Amino acid sequence: MRKRQKINFIFLFLSLLILSKQLALLSQPLTKKNIEVSLKEARISELSAEGLTLSFLTLVENQTSRSYQLVSYRYLVLINEKEYFRQEISLNEPIEIQAEKKTLINFPVKINYLYLEPFLIGSRTQAVCRVSGEIYFQDERKRTEKIAFNFRADFPVFELPEIQIQPLLVRHLTLGGAEFSFRFILKNLNNYDLLIQEIKVVLVLENQTIFQGKLAGDNTLRAGERKTYSLPLILDFFEQGRELRDSLEKEASPFTVKLWIEADSAWGRLAFPVEKTGLVTKEFSR
Repeated sequence: MRKRQKINFIFLFLSLLILSKQLALLSQPLTKKNIEVSLKEARISELSAEGLTLSFLTLVENQTSRSYQLVSYRYLVLINEKEYFRQEISLNEPIEIQAEKKTLINFPVKINYLYLEPFLIGSRTQAVCRVSGEIYFQDERKRTEKIAFNFRADFPVFELPEIQIQPLLVRHLTLGGAEFSFRFILKNLNNYDLLIQEIKVVLVLENQTIFQGKLAGDNTLRAGERKTYSLPLILDFFEQGRELRDSLEKEASPFTVKLWIEADSAWGRLAFPVEKTGLVTKEFSR
């Protein structure tokens, strides 16, 4: 009797041991990929009135002891789940993916606002871009490995802030020089805030740069907000030329203001240029 119990106990122990190994095997992935592809960040760049570029910064991790080359890829771009375009690209110069290393690859998608209208829904001020496809790698023996990817990112239908140039506020205008303030209004035409971190300014009069620098102070622009900026300037006509004096003595003078703006927003960091040219009248301060 005891002998039979002992045999049953051994049989039960072995059965449990086999079952635990089987469960351990089931919990492991069926196959381990040699290369892992993941999205590190989706970034907005090349922002303008015409559109923007969505940069899908992709991390490629080679988990093997042999090198690979990224030789080609194909992908489909959907805007709000409607096909925007598809493309296949074979690289003339493959990208080296070193053994046991991580490599950052940029997959840029250009969005042109001119062709975006049929894809917009809802508020029509934002959209979702989905990029899916396959990347092809080759090892040293020309064996090909295919990795699928599927990334998405939200992006704004962005309107550049509007510049409105105000009349010059002139304090002194003589044969030798001038002291005045160049004033302009910056209006945020979007329905979200622009938390401006930096505004770089270039001011041109008669094709000559008379100011280059940064605007100080609180530059945050709330949704739909207008804010007035003033640049106090002193010109020396003996050093900077008589044509500047002749221009300022006219009823209206040709100015160009160029801004480079960097701002935080609901869409992350945005950087873009804004420019305005016009004939500017004068107001004399008393």
